[in-house]
Amino acid sequence: MRKLYTILFFIFAFKGLSQDSDAIKLSKIKFCELTIDELRHEDPELKQVKIEEMNLCPDGFVQDDRFENGVGFESKLYSGVIFQKYQTEDNTIAKIHLTREFKGYLPDGNYIDLETLKAKEVIQKYDSLNCWTSKACSNFWGIKMADRLYFYVKIDRKHKPQYPVDKNYYLEMPVQGIDIVSDCLSYLEKAKTQPLYVVDGNEISEDSYKDLPKEVIKSVTVLKNKKALKKYGDKAKNGVIEVSLKK
Repeated sequence: MRKLYTILFFIFAFKGLSQDSDAIKLSKIKFCELTIDELRHEDPELKQVKIEEMNLCPDGFVQDDRFENGVGFESKLYSGVIFQKYQTEDNTIAKIHLTREFKGYLPDGNYIDLETLKAKEVIQKYDSLNCWTSKACSNFWGIKMADRLYFYVKIDRKHKPQYPVDKNYYLEMPVQGIDIVSDCLSYLEKAKTQPLYVVDGNEISEDSYKDLPKEVIKSVTVLKNKKALKKYGDKAKNGVIEVSLKK
């Protein structure tokens, strides 16, 4: 019996390690800095794809000017991730759309398997959510956080009544996609004065830092002037906020 427990321990330990090593960590992706050109250099087979904007009408008449609508880029290096650039000639990434193939860590450190994720699990993970929002013509209910993080559940037109929303019914529905959006115009202005944010050795955006749940943070250290420049170079000229997460 002891031998059996030992074998099971190593099996589960190995699965945990392999999951962590293979999982995509979105905190490593720098919004409004990473470009399509850089992605293509990393993956020459990067391909352009059409995408359904879950927060908009299917006809595309209404647009979201924070990013290029209805089109994105897929890379074999990032399964389940579609990159969308800002609406200018500049190819910087302003939005990431996650499909149900995505397995990995969101910018705030939460691990998800989108293939099995349900709406009720999202609501359990986060506070201060605006739930069941939708444009009249959209095919999805949205669960969003501060206009940056959106979870989408397919609207069942056959389920009556449609209004008010049957929360108990939709809580059990699978999440069909996730949008992570960054305001690149504001970002460019903030970049002139904002500090460098580093979480467990990984540089992240200010938005991602603000989205970190307080309960996962172990400590926060502020570096300034010579200490910051010595450790991180010129990019730390406005100081550094180092965050250590609980394991």
